[in-house]
Amino acid sequence: MMRGIILSGIDENQTKSKIFKEAAKLFSDKGYHAVSMREISERAKVTKPTIYYYFGSKEGIYKELVRTGIEFANEDVKQIINQKIPAKTKLLLLLKKRFEHCIKYPEYVRFFMTLFTSTQRLVLFDEFEHDAERHKQIFIKMIEEGIASGEFGAGAKPELAVEIFGAVMFHFTNRQLSSHEKILSDELAEDIVELLFKGLNE
Repeated sequence: MMRGIILSGIDENQTKSKIFKEAAKLFSDKGYHAVSMREISERAKVTKPTIYYYFGSKEGIYKELVRTGIEFANEDVKQIINQKIPAKTKLLLLLKKRFEHCIKYPEYVRFFMTLFTSTQRLVLFDEFEHDAERHKQIFIKMIEEGIASGEFGAGAKPELAVEIFGAVMFHFTNRQLSSHEKILSDELAEDIVELLFKGLNE
């Protein structure tokens, strides 16, 4: 049900959605420890007992944010990697999906961006870090498949390619979150993939 709150055009539960959205903003701006239930209550314009009813605690909200984002990302990856299409096309589709989510759900994307850069090493991060590593291995496997099929050059370095791909995606996503104009597009995703996998010499 929580996943539907993020993804549906019409919220399944507007009160729960408001709490979720405002909490994501506060955690992104201030960090987990600096956010109080009172602040979340005031920003979401609901009572603290209402928040306790839905989430149980501040930790409950945070865990649900992380868990929902992981489920969302896993579903995208699963749908794309199981298709019988070239590795390069899979990477392009994944990049387009990430860009699309950044445009549609900036509060949640910003929240997850802070997980990569936060210096607060919470136990709550364990599930996220494990899943992020799993996604990295999926990307590496895609590059390896592309090398095996002759789609990419034999000298390609899968781990380095994935690191570069992730850094570029992070850079443009961060630019979008800091801008009032639309930067991300399918065309930009196509240009990035072409540049990364053709190189600068073509």
